[in-house]
Amino acid sequence: MAFAVADFPEQVAALKHDLGKYVAWMSANLGDDHWHGPLRDELIEALRRDLLRTRSGGDGTVETAWELWSRFAAAWPRPLPAPELVLVEAAVDVLRAHGPALVRGDRDAIAAARPQIRAAQQTIRSELQKLHRRLQSQRG
Repeated sequence: MAFAVADFPEQVAALKHDLGKYVAWMSANLGDDHWHGPLRDELIEALRRDLLRTRSGGDGTVETAWELWSRFAAAWPRPLPAPELVLVEAAVDVLRAHGPALVRGDRDAIAAARPQIRAAQQTIRSELQKLHRRLQSQRG
């Protein structure tokens, strides 16, 4: 799939929905007390759902946050065509780095990673929203 400038706004809109919305779908609704202090099972399950099963297709396929990002970004030129996407990619890399701990259920590693995971989720959401708005305003 080649990069087409005309399709870029639609691709960003789809990425905003598929990644930006669901990367923190469940965990964003948990209170601050879940992100500090003793690690709760609810946060682990929410993070597993949000990061390891970010997108579930109707055919039963499942994509992690980083697989979803890779699928979209594969067609984009390097350097990435928007500064917001550079920040999103860095945030996705943070999530990817913590994926093995989520798969293993490593409570100590997950507890220690909570601030980085939450910040990465927030960056993905805010930067995709910002890019989407910018592209919409440029279209008139």
